[in-house]
Amino acid sequence: MTKTIYIAGKVTGLLLEPTALKFKEAQEELEAKGFDVINPIELINNPKEDWDVAMNKCLEALEYCDAIYMLPCYIDSKGAMIEHRKASKLGIQIYYNLETII
Repeated sequence: MTKTIYIAGKVTGLLLEPTALKFKEAQEELEAKGFDVINPIELINNPKEDWDVAMNKCLEALEYCDAIYMLPCYIDSKGAMIEHRKASKLGIQIYYNLETII
């Protein structure tokens, strides 16, 4: 059975293209490890989406995941910190380094 992993990191206030690339690269590495990946940039797919609406969609998607991968930039992100807390509360496996994910 394939596990689903969510990618969390800073998005708000950053340039779209390099941020999307950073998330896409992580997605590709996780897919190569056999995961189904929830990439929040692709999930929302609208850079002008209201922050609260986007967060609610992301938090809802997180509920269906087996794990969450925290990009290093997550510590500078209010949204990613909220996702981290929710994952912890739900007992979802939290990863901080791609090399530790098998």
